[in-house]
Amino acid sequence: MPGLIAELQEHAHICNTTRAMNKVSGVVGVEDNAQGFHRLLTTRILPVIELKLPSYSATAGQANLLDLVELLNALVAWETRSGVGFEIQRFRQQLADRLYGDIQRQTEAFIRRLDKADYAEMPQAGALILQLDAHVWLLEGFGQRQKVSELQNASARLARSIVRSVSRTLQGFLADGDIVRHFDVSAVLLYVEDLVVAMLGVLESTREEEAKGAAHPFILSLGEQIATANLADLDALLSYYLRALERALDTPKVSKDTFRIFSTHAGMTLRLLRGLARQGGQAKASGLYEQGMQRVYGLQAKARSLHRDSAEPHIADKLALLEAITADFEKPLVQIIPSATDRL
Repeated sequence: MPGLIAELQEHAHICNTTRAMNKVSGVVGVEDNAQGFHRLLTTRILPVIELKLPSYSATAGQANLLDLVELLNALVAWETRSGVGFEIQRFRQQLADRLYGDIQRQTEAFIRRLDKADYAEMPQAGALILQLDAHVWLLEGFGQRQKVSELQNASARLARSIVRSVSRTLQGFLADGDIVRHFDVSAVLLYVEDLVVAMLGVLESTREEEAKGAAHPFILSLGEQIATANLADLDALLSYYLRALERALDTPKVSKDTFRIFSTHAGMTLRLLRGLARQGGQAKASGLYEQGMQRVYGLQAKARSLHRDSAEPHIADKLALLEAITADFEKPLVQIIPSATDRL
């Protein structure tokens, strides 16, 4: 890629110099060659770039995206210096307009749907966050600062909608304990990384407001209100699971399979709080995580005591499940997210 771009720059320099000197000799046929090369680019190369860029996602790697953007920018620079037309430049602008319009419409439509739904659509939300990131990289590479700013605003709105939707999902389950709603809670907790990214988006937009002087010094911003409410909901959810585990320890008839459901979800909630504490630097999330872990250690101590003194048939299994929660946190976050076969 660097060699190709250097050759384009050199070729453009030769064409420009030759034209400026109004010579017909020196570099034979340079004008015809430039026009022919320009036709080759517009008919063969640009269609390939057009197919590649819109279909790329953030998971393809930022370097791959930026390589294509750098190539297109180099072709525009060659076209401008060679004086052969403006087709590549128009193509780049039209492509930027289309990419921007497509992702804006997709984001706004998803936000409207998410704001109406009674559960958080985490898989789709996570995928859209990645797509937005990819489009921001592309448009930054094209020098589209206004479009980048508007997409960043759209990304902040999306993050707030995701976190609000998660809170509604958790609150709906905590209000009545309905098993169907618990499936929605499970779906949220399985996508720890996506929810952490969304929460970070909320916090980042709040910090940007403060940096620009747009935030009120004595009034919580919308983002701060959403983040605070979400942490309160996660705290309430964790308390629900830990209370259920304590009751299950006191009730011999509670099976180990039921106990596993509670312990798994308690562990997933703790992972989420830990991710928010580590990635977002949230002191409150860190405090909730530490308090939750202390409660788990307390439950472990109680289970060990029961294991010594009780004939309860499943107490050993319950103790092992409680110990598995804290054992997980000796590993990096990315290694402790449950695999597809482990998800409940």
